[in-house]
Amino acid sequence: MTRNYDAQEVIQHIAKVAAAVGSQANVGGMETAGAILSYLAEHPRDLEPFMNGGIFELPADLHMHGRLTWHGRDGKLHTPEHARRAAIITKLKRSAS
Repeated sequence: MTRNYDAQEVIQHIAKVAAAVGSQANVGGMETAGAILSYLAEHPRDLEPFMNGGIFELPADLHMHGRLTWHGRDGKLHTPEHARRAAIITKLKRSAS
């Protein structure tokens, strides 16, 4: 049975998970929280698995499957759709070699 979560509970859980993941991965917790929120906004059905199982219930490349843009290391603004396309092109090039 699906549970309805209180907004405060969800936000606190995202912050807690993002802080832990950010600390372990040596990346920003705020950026991690944004990636989680972006993914869950695009895939709301994954909220319950995330609330019960944590970050491991989400894909490792969750930023590529979200809704929000981000600034890359190159200083450019990236969209999830373009990142997915670039990953597919890279994979095709590798398999063609």
